[in-house]
Amino acid sequence: MIAFMQNTVDELERKALKVWMRGVMANQSLSAYEWAKRAGTSHTNITRFLNQDSKYIPSSRTVAKLVKAAGTSPHPVIPTDHTSRTIEVFDTKGDRVRYITVHDVEGKVLAMELQQITGYGLGGINSGDTIIIQEDVKVKDQDIIMYEIEKGFFVGQIIDDRIVHKSTAIQRVEHLADVTIVGKVIQCIKTVSYTHLRAHET
Repeated sequence: MIAFMQNTVDELERKALKVWMRGVMANQSLSAYEWAKRAGTSHTNITRFLNQDSKYIPSSRTVAKLVKAAGTSPHPVIPTDHTSRTIEVFDTKGDRVRYITVHDVEGKVLAMELQQITGYGLGGINSGDTIIIQEDVKVKDQDIIMYEIEKGFFVGQIIDDRIVHKSTAIQRVEHLADVTIVGKVIQCIKTVSYTHLRAHET
């Protein structure tokens, strides 16, 4: 039993390391060669490991060099009864912008970074935030949802057959029959910038 658990943890650590590496390369627009050059190691330490058929794993010394060069580190693996997975984050144009890890989220979900007036600023969902949307559930009265119309993507709350906003910027009320529902909003990840102040929607 102990050996099985250790094998499970080792595999989770491999997966976490791969997710972290791919995330660094995607988020920082780095090739394996560029990252390895910054870190003072060989790019094959990255490419060999990311090859799904390879049993190779970088040494702790190599990982430490990559961590220093990237300015970020892989998440520690702590076995629990909770489920976690890494998913892609898309902007409202459908382009991938980064990866995030979500916990205790099941089913088909979408992560989207909001880049315009959301329609729910007074409810705490602002431009720049990332929301997690459950796509495979039937939405019901009182649910907070993301929907799409010709003007873009917006967030609102279902009240009877209408969608109500919490925003001074959007006063209109949409009818459910007139929009395309993306799904139910189940999480909101706030974005905080220390380099400049963002004027939040109200």
